[in-house]
Amino acid sequence: MNCIRRALRIALVTAALTVTCLITTAFAAELQGTTTDSLRLRAEPTTASDILATAPEGSVVKIGEALDGWYKVTYQGTEGYMSADYLTVEEITYHVRSTDTLNVRAAAGTEHDKVHQMPQGALAQLLDTDTEGWYHVSYDGVEGYVSADYAVVTDSTEITKGSEIVAYAMQFEGCPYVYGAAGPKSFDCSGLTKYVYAHFGYTLNRSASDQWYNGTAVSKSELQPGDLVLFNSGNRNKNATHVGIYIGGGEFIHASTSTTGVIISDLNSNYYTSVYVGARRIV
Repeated sequence: MNCIRRALRIALVTAALTVTCLITTAFAAELQGTTTDSLRLRAEPTTASDILATAPEGSVVKIGEALDGWYKVTYQGTEGYMSADYLTVEEITYHVRSTDTLNVRAAAGTEHDKVHQMPQGALAQLLDTDTEGWYHVSYDGVEGYVSADYAVVTDSTEITKGSEIVAYAMQFEGCPYVYGAAGPKSFDCSGLTKYVYAHFGYTLNRSASDQWYNGTAVSKSELQPGDLVLFNSGNRNKNATHVGIYIGGGEFIHASTSTTGVIISDLNSNYYTSVYVGARRIV
């Protein structure tokens, strides 16, 4: 599992370097739009041109050139034009996501005081990227600097509700497992998932077996961050005996046992493969 984590973090950091090269030249100038209705992506800024795609209401697009009544946009990797009448436009905000437990320093450099700490998977607002090897961020109301070696850059168009749920859940890594506990200082497995989702306004059933009925079923090959992953260790009278939250990269966070507490585990390990029974998408 450690090898998997290291490989994942290397891949994420590589991706972050690419993104950083783009945002340092246009850090504060990029805009995003949200569709206020189902909206067609056109090949040219006219209703007579070809339709390249149709974006449902609430879709997010990157805004480029502003024309007379139209915007040049990028939607799901395709460039085209959308009517300005059905887009709400705002500035893109950038964030960094920690790929490991990450110290927030008073200034750029490990010799400076630690002013805060980000758990793995947490999101901080990116303020500046001018300092080589460090990101200037704001996290949990505290401004400081984090090492670029342990963080990846993302923008608001790429932050899904599922990834926000994961980031929130990650802060509970290391909390103790207590049967029947539902947070915030200790949890059992379904207590953790219920507590995390409640933070975002979603109500889950209390037990792992009953959380089987929450949301919609999703195949293992289509798992996304934030999905519930469920397991059954052999109890035929229950749908599931254990539940966690998928975080991506083949890993999930869960309140495991009284010995380990809340930990991150490999979904594809021999044990969890053998007891895996399904997944549910809540958002």
